[in-house]
Formats: sequence, structure tokens, C-alpha cells
Amino acid sequence: MSECEFKAVFTLEGVDKELLIKSFRTLEKEMRFGRGYVSVNVVNDDVVIIACARDLTSLRSLVNGVMKSLYLIFRVEELS
Repeated sequence: MSECEFKAVFTLEGVDKELLIKSFRTLEKEMRFGRGYVSVNVVNDDVVIIACARDLTSLRSLVNGVMKSLYLIFRVEELS
């Protein structure tokens, strides 16, 4: 996907990088479709999650998916 008109960037500091990267590497495949995708990287020791989409509706969908995933990951981490 070459076009990325709309983008949301989540920068997470002071988190369990290994947990987030492993989780989002798995989720990247589920959050990729014709109009958008999600990628995860480490930049300056922070986890950076980027949602990229061709339209606002697709971006909203990806942002909701990222937020729900982050919530669940942090809640499970809290329980352990």
C-alpha cells in the first residue's frame, strides 16, 4: 500500500517493549487490509505504533483496533 493520506502515531514510553512488540507483530497481520495497515517499531527506546489509511473511516477502524489491543495488553499485564 503506497498511499497513506491519514496517519495516527502512538508513542509508548516506559513500557514492556518485548510484550508490545510481540503482541503487535501478531496483530499486524489482522490489522492489514486494502485501505490501511498498522505497523510497530522501536524508535529511541520507545515503542511506536503507526496506523496508516487511505480514508478517515479506515483510520478510525485501525485506531479503535489499536486502542482496544493496548487496553487488553495492559490489563492482562496488570493481572500478572
